[in-house]
Amino acid sequence: MDTTKARIQGNALVVTIPKSLGVEPSTEYRFSKESDGSLKLTPTKKVPETMTKLFKGWHGKDK
Repeated sequence: MDTTKARIQGNALVVTIPKSLGVEPSTEYRFSKESDGSLKLTPTKKVPETMTKLFKGWHGKDK
């Protein structure tokens, strides 16, 4: 497990996400602090829950 320290940068507190987690630059997240003190990051773009929802509105090309 990787570890990181929070640091001050200007008027913000910054935590670095290791590259090994594969997060793309400019990915936008909502964050929340859980009751146990842990921080939770959730992507703002919703991920479809089913294949049907993923392909809703898609009409593939016939070959």
